Amino acid sequence: MRSIATILRVAPLGALAALLSCGCRCTEDRPYTPFHIEPTKPVANASAAASVAPPASSAEAPSEARQAELAPKDASEWTLDGIALAVAKDRVIERGLAADFDGDGQKEAVAWTRARAEPEDAATTGELVLFAQAAPAGRVLARLPAYMPTGPGCRHTVSLSQTGPKTVTLDVRARCEAALLPRSPTHGLLVLSPVGDRTTVLELRVADAAPGEAMTLAVDSTDRDGDGRDDVRVTVTLGPEGPDATDAAADLVWLDRTAGPSRDSSEPSHSLGALASLSAVRASGKSTSQKVPARVASARRLYAALCAESGTPRVFDGDGAPLACPGVATALATLFSAEVRALVVRRDAVGAAAALARDGWYEQALPAKQRASLEKTLYAAWPKRGATELPLESVPRAKSGLPRFSPLAFEADGTLLVQTRDGVNRVRAEDGRTEVATEAVDPWPLAVGAGSAPRWTGIAFPCERSEVLLLVSDPIGTPLPSRPTRLIAPRPGPCRHAGPLPTPRLTPVEWTESRQAGLIGGALFGVNELGELGPSPQKGAPRSPDGKALVVATPSGVVVATASKSELWSAQDAAGLSDCVVANGAARVACVRGEHAVVLSPEPAPPKH
Repeated sequence: MRSIATILRVAPLGALAALLSCGCRCTEDRPYTPFHIEPTKPVANASAAASVAPPASSAEAPSEARQAELAPKDASEWTLDGIALAVAKDRVIERGLAADFDGDGQKEAVAWTRARAEPEDAATTGELVLFAQAAPAGRVLARLPAYMPTGPGCRHTVSLSQTGPKTVTLDVRARCEAALLPRSPTHGLLVLSPVGDRTTVLELRVADAAPGEAMTLAVDSTDRDGDGRDDVRVTVTLGPEGPDATDAAADLVWLDRTAGPSRDSSEPSHSLGALASLSAVRASGKSTSQKVPARVASARRLYAALCAESGTPRVFDGDGAPLACPGVATALATLFSAEVRALVVRRDAVGAAAALARDGWYEQALPAKQRASLEKTLYAAWPKRGATELPLESVPRAKSGLPRFSPLAFEADGTLLVQTRDGVNRVRAEDGRTEVATEAVDPWPLAVGAGSAPRWTGIAFPCERSEVLLLVSDPIGTPLPSRPTRLIAPRPGPCRHAGPLPTPRLTPVEWTESRQAGLIGGALFGVNELGELGPSPQKGAPRSPDGKALVVATPSGVVVATASKSELWSAQDAAGLSDCVVANGAARVACVRGEHAVVLSPEPAPPKH
């Protein structure tokens, strides 16, 4: 989806007017776009219809894309709209459509044919044939693209539609049982001019959507610039799978020229920018801000699938080259800002601070002035509260490099327990006075996962799916299938070139056999909200003993959240704090900094005027 602050800057006035006047055709999840249609219903033949959009309004263009008609079963001869179609006896006609493609007052016909010996769902011998006065015996316009996977276990579906006055769209897809190379094209989209001086107007190679996502391509091949040649707009819609998923859509545009198609380099950045601007406007509303984070996530998924800059493109030109998206960084920055501001409006201090900490995950980090504006917004909602720091003599157990529960834990009375290499110390948080409590208090497990619960070993930033993955193993250390979170992985991250990667703090919040919840850089996974967690936190979790407060250390400060309010405590070297725990009533926080522990106590809040 794209943003509205960007719409006001980059959208044509006509497009903005359409957006503002869409009336009942708009929904919160799908702003009105004149080229969108619902997915085509399955046809009786095993070949599926293409997802092809109606062209924009034009006096010459049909009101909507016209699907090809199915031919009689096993027919080698067929009269379609008064035009006689005939192929060799060893071939059959599967489907066809007739239209006056050259505007001379007489119709021509195109038909998809295949070898008679092939099963009905096979397209490996398929050919698109033109029948016209100049080619009464039929002229082959296109065959199954050579890059499409074939062989045992691969099934193909074909659809044919008229998407412009002079053009048709051939959509060929493959589904194979065997695993293919990552992001291998399984979908060929060809826009053809049956009687033009150049048959192929545009060809795209498309890989399957990432796991857990759904992607559709819709074609409008009407004349956009008034030169009498059909141009091509491909609208790509993508989002997570599921009935309540929020998707995002962007255009790819080519103008047909005598020398060949000329790509409009402003897309998809313009579409993403419009979506970003819309998200920015919605971020300021109490109700409209609710869906902004999901819209931003879908827009990032779409960017990853469309743009070479992401390192993970799934749409390629006819030669297999990825598509560059000049100017896309501006749209991504606006989306980033919209997400942070929406979380502030939603009073989600933990989420807003975590989102701000992901600056630089998607293309470049924000310019200093833009980041300062977001920080100002965050601090306006949660003014930093001063906190005094008390260094402790007790040295917590050293880190192992794996996610862990904290070696610190508050007791119900506010006493702090510190698990050291030699046992457990009890510390008075008021003055730091320490006593050995090894005989009275057993060390608690720091490893994330006990008994039959999976062990949390880290995270991964995959290139073949969009989400950050949890890495887990069984109790004896055998890796288990990784688990996707809701958090979108950095792009390009590790997928385009070697370089430093984000290293967010990994914090378990509740980890049992039945539920595994935690924080990745402050972003919650495993539950939708903290209210779903159990009432009795595990020792070393970032929750108070009564379960009513949560603490998250962020580069902006220490966020202390309860059901009624959230506060942002200032801290020296906040980015260096880890393993934070919080006392009942949010009275104090204890964290690890380097090799030592430190207790933070809030200064008295200023009096309200």
